[in-house]
Amino acid sequence: MKHMLTLWLVMAIAGVQAASQTPDTVPPITPEGFVTPGGAMGRPPRPDRPTVGLVLSGGGAKGIAHIGMIQALEDAGIPIDYITGTSMGAIVGGLYASGYSPAEMIELIASRDFSYWSTGRIDPADTYYFTSRRDTPSFVTFNLGKDSTQITSVLPVSLINPIPMNYAFFQLFSPYTLQCGGDFNKLFVPYRCVTSDVYAKHKVVLGRGPLGDAVRMSMSFPMVFEPIQLDGVPMYDGGIYDNYPVDVMMEEFAPDAVIGVNVASGKTAPDSRNMMDQLEEMIMQPNDYPFPADKGISIRIDLDEFGLLAFDRYREIYDIGYRRGLEMMDSIKAKIPERTDRRTVESARARFKSCTPQVRIGKVTVSGGKAVENAYLQSFFGHRHEGDSTLGLRQGRDAYYRAATATGIQNFVPTPWFNVRDSLVNLDFKAVIKDPFTVGVGGYISSSTNSMLFFNAGYNRLSFKTLKANVNAWLGQSYMAAEGDFSYFFDTSRPSALVARVVTSRQKYHETEKLFYQIHEPDFIVKSETFARLFYTTAPSMRSQLTAGAGYGHLTDKFHSELLGSGDLSGRNKGISDLGEIFASWELNTLDNQLNPTSGIDLRSEVLGAAGRYRYRADSDGDHSYSRNLRWLQLSASVSDYLVLDKAFSLGLLGNALLSTRKLLPTYDASIVAAEAFHPTPSSYNYFNTKLRANSFLAAGVAPVWKISGSFQLRGSFHCFLPMRKIVYDSGRAAYGKWLHDPEFFGEVQAVIALPFGSISAYGNYTPAHDSNWNFGISIGAFILAPRFLK
Repeated sequence: MKHMLTLWLVMAIAGVQAASQTPDTVPPITPEGFVTPGGAMGRPPRPDRPTVGLVLSGGGAKGIAHIGMIQALEDAGIPIDYITGTSMGAIVGGLYASGYSPAEMIELIASRDFSYWSTGRIDPADTYYFTSRRDTPSFVTFNLGKDSTQITSVLPVSLINPIPMNYAFFQLFSPYTLQCGGDFNKLFVPYRCVTSDVYAKHKVVLGRGPLGDAVRMSMSFPMVFEPIQLDGVPMYDGGIYDNYPVDVMMEEFAPDAVIGVNVASGKTAPDSRNMMDQLEEMIMQPNDYPFPADKGISIRIDLDEFGLLAFDRYREIYDIGYRRGLEMMDSIKAKIPERTDRRTVESARARFKSCTPQVRIGKVTVSGGKAVENAYLQSFFGHRHEGDSTLGLRQGRDAYYRAATATGIQNFVPTPWFNVRDSLVNLDFKAVIKDPFTVGVGGYISSSTNSMLFFNAGYNRLSFKTLKANVNAWLGQSYMAAEGDFSYFFDTSRPSALVARVVTSRQKYHETEKLFYQIHEPDFIVKSETFARLFYTTAPSMRSQLTAGAGYGHLTDKFHSELLGSGDLSGRNKGISDLGEIFASWELNTLDNQLNPTSGIDLRSEVLGAAGRYRYRADSDGDHSYSRNLRWLQLSASVSDYLVLDKAFSLGLLGNALLSTRKLLPTYDASIVAAEAFHPTPSSYNYFNTKLRANSFLAAGVAPVWKISGSFQLRGSFHCFLPMRKIVYDSGRAAYGKWLHDPEFFGEVQAVIALPFGSISAYGNYTPAHDSNWNFGISIGAFILAPRFLK
C-alpha cells in the first residue's frame, strides 16, 4: 500500500490553516521546541459542535484491537476529533491521524513488509547480496576491539533488529510530517503520543517534529526495540509512565467527550515462563489519572491470551476489538450523541490524501564512524539519475539497505530534516559500526561422519581501497579445509572488488553412511584439492552478482581399486590433475533463508574452461601408470524456486544441469572418482554414490515445506537424477552408456527446528546404493563447506 501525495492545504475537520503559519523547515525532535507538556503548543481549532477525543493504550500486538474499535466507531458514525496514544496505541493513532482508514491499517499490519519490521528480519529482497557476509557454519561471531573483553559486546542491544524499522518509519510517516509542517495539530486528526525519559523519570508528550520519530519513541519497549535519542538521551516506551494517556487528551485538547480503549494486561499474575509477560509487568507503571466518567466511557478489551509480539495473530485481535466495539456501542452512543456521516469522513480523508506531498531525499550525511567509513556508507546514496540531484523514497530505501546490510554495520539510524516548501528531506545518518576484527567459532554436529568444527578470523573495514581478509578453517573426521579470502573494493558506480582466494581441502568417503559411524572402519576414497583463484566481481542489482576470473588447482584422488565392490583393499590408486581454469558466473538470490528456505529464488549459472595434465598411478596393480593432457568446457546451471502456497505451505521447484565436454579417463575407477557428484542434501555428501555421479547430467526435484510454527518445519526433498550418458564398467575400463538413460531417485524427509546459527534436523532418506538404500540421522548447525575448484 503506497500513497503518492502533494502538499497539505485543507484540514478535513479542523479547517484551513494559513500557509504562512507553517515553518519552512522541520528539524529533528528536540526538548526546546518539540516537546509539549501541558498544552504548550496551543490547541487546534475546534469544530462547531461538541468534540470527541479517542485515547489508545499501549499493549504491543494487542493494540491491533484499536483498529477494530475504530472501525466500529466509524461504522456507527461516532466522530473522532482528537487522538492520543502510547506505544502500539501511538502507532495506530499516528496512522489514523495521517489519514489511514481502518481497512488500510489492517492491510499494512497484514503486509509482508510489516512482518519484517515487527520481527527485525531484513527482507531478502532488500539485503545487498554483494556486501553481505557470506554464510558460514559459525555459531557465534565476536568483534574484537575496545569492547572485546566484555561479554555484552557480542550480545544484541535489542531483541528486535532495528535496521528494518529505521527506514520503514521514516518512509511511512515522512509525507505526513511534510504535510503538517511538523505540527501534529495539522494532521487529518490532531494527535499526541507519549514517550518516557527513564533518566529524568518522567513521561514526555510529543506533538511536533518528525512524526515517524515521535511514534518510534513511543513504542520503544525496553530490551525489545532499540530506542531513538532525544537530545542525546534514549527515549523509551511511553507506557513506562503513562500507558493510557487520558490525562494527555484532557490537557492537550480538552474535548467535550472522551472514548478510552485499554488493551493492556489485566491484574492477573504474569506467566513465569514468558519473559515478555514478566518484562511488561515489571516495566509498565500504572496510571493513576482518574478517567473522566462524566465526559465519556473507558473500554477494557481482554486480550491477555495474546503476547506482546503476537503480530501474526492480527486478524483474531482485530476481530475481538471490532466485536467489543459493537458490544459497547449502545453505551458509547448514550454518552456521545454526536454523529458524523461515514461518507463525510471518507470524503474528508480523500481530500487530505490528495494533498499529501511526494517526498524527495536531498543531502545525505553519515557520522558515527571514521572518516573513510562514513564516506563509504555515504557513497551508496551518491549515485543518482542524471539531471536529478534527489532520490525518491524507493530509491532511498535501496541505498539505505545497501549501506545498512554491509558487513560490519550494527545500526544505521536516520535523523530527518524536512524542508516543507520544497517537499525535500535531508538525512543525517548515525552509523554504529562494529570493530573490524572478528573471530567466529561453530561447526556441524551430525550422527554421521560429516561432523566438523569451524573457525573464522577476519578483518573487514568499511571503506574503499582497503584490503579485507577472511580466513576460515574446517576440522572434521571426514572433511578438513582451510580458506583465505582477500578482497580489494573499488569506488565504482556499481560496487566491485578484486578477490584472491586460496583453498585447500580434503574429503574422505566411506562405503556406506552409517548412524554413529565407527571411526576404525577404513575410508576408501580421499579427494584433495589445493587451488588459487583471482577474480573480479560486481553487483548488477541488489540481489545478484557477476564474477569472472582465472585459477590454478592441484587435485588429487586416492582410491582403492574395484569401486564396484570386489572387496580388494590391498592397494590404493592415485590420480593427480594440475589444471588451469577461466570462468564466468552469474547468480541471483532472493531466498528468505539460505539453509531452509520457504520463499524466494536462487538462480546460478557458470561457464568454465579447464586445461592441464592428468597423471595416474595404480599401486594395486604393480607400478602401472600413465599421463594425458586434459581440456574441456563445461556449462552449469541451477534453480531453486520456492512458491508460497499459503501461510503454512511452500513448494520448492528445483533443477540442476551440468553439460561438459570432459572425456573419460582410461579406467572406470579413475573416471567415476573424477566425475561430478550430485549432492541434493547435506546427508548425501559423505556417502560415495556411483549412481549419482556423471560428467554431464540433469536433475529435477520438488521440496514441499510445511511450516508448523515460526521455528519448526517438516521438509521434503525428492529428486530425479538423469545422467546424459552414464559412466559404466567395462572390464576395468570406463565406457559411456546410452543417452538419457538410467535415471535414479533420491528422497529425504526432515523435521527441522530453526536456530539463529542453523538448525536441528532429524532426517531419513532413500538413496540408490548397492548395499543399503535407507539412512537415518540427526544434525545440528549449518552444513557449509569451502569453495571447490571446478564448481
